[in-house]
Amino acid sequence: MKVAVIGGTGLIGSRVVNVLDASRHEAVPHSPSTGLDLLSGKGLSEALSGADAVTNLTDSPPSDEAASSRSVPRSSSSSWIR
Repeated sequence: MKVAVIGGTGLIGSRVVNVLDASRHEAVPHSPSTGLDLLSGKGLSEALSGADAVTNLTDSPPSDEAASSRSVPRSSSSSWIR
């Protein structure tokens, strides 16, 4: 199973990637360093392309950024959720 791990380069995310890989899953880590920006949605469709599952292990944004980011997952994910 191909799993997109959002926040997969961080402390916890990298450990989850290791566990998934050891369990014979294809874990693909995503973060700003891999070109993913959740606040703007940049790189999100590419990160989710071909994924069978997604896990989000990112930190919470500061409260002023949280309000502006709430619509990103809804608008960006509508094309891949079935």
